[in-house]
Amino acid sequence: MDRKSLLREIEPVAGELLNRHLGVAKEWFPHEMVPYSRGKDFVAGEQWKDSDADFGAVNNEMSDAVRASLYVNLLTEDNLPYYFRDIDQLFGNDGAYGEWGRNWTAEEGRHSIVIRDYLTVTRAIDPIALERARMQQVRTGQVPAPLDLYEALAYLSMQELATRIAHRNTGKAMADEVGQAIMSRVGNDENLHYLFLPRFGNGGDRR
Repeated sequence: MDRKSLLREIEPVAGELLNRHLGVAKEWFPHEMVPYSRGKDFVAGEQWKDSDADFGAVNNEMSDAVRASLYVNLLTEDNLPYYFRDIDQLFGNDGAYGEWGRNWTAEEGRHSIVIRDYLTVTRAIDPIALERARMQQVRTGQVPAPLDLYEALAYLSMQELATRIAHRNTGKAMADEVGQAIMSRVGNDENLHYLFLPRFGNGGDRR
């Protein structure tokens, strides 16, 4: 079965799963989770130090492993323009597929907003290094290129599962309760995205 025929065949399933997702997904706002009261102005050219971090009432230390995980997780979210492009090209922008792709993109966009704002406000990571890495990441535009629809569904399912695990485990390793809550919230979103994809690929099988 060619790609267009397959998409027509399973579009009703995509519509059902989209409605299910919209029914269980919870609206939330990044600005209500970020501890802006900890923030202070940055001085141009000022060299960042890990001792600058402010994690509230807890010890102002963060392990290198947690910093590295937050860094990589955020850069993964920053690749959103390319993910949207590829999903749009593979599935099209009409009907249930288009609505799912745009809604998924909007929800994923919140993830980079809340993680970056948290890292900036708490000074958990060198903001100059982080911005330079974002520029390099997006300029390069390197993302997996699935060969067909089947491979794309498999990749997307594994990617959402991997990000769910990464965000949740990173949050559990953080001492700051605000950081824990943010990563848990993002991980919950990724879990809903993951639940959509395998069922979609299996034609709606809910086993």
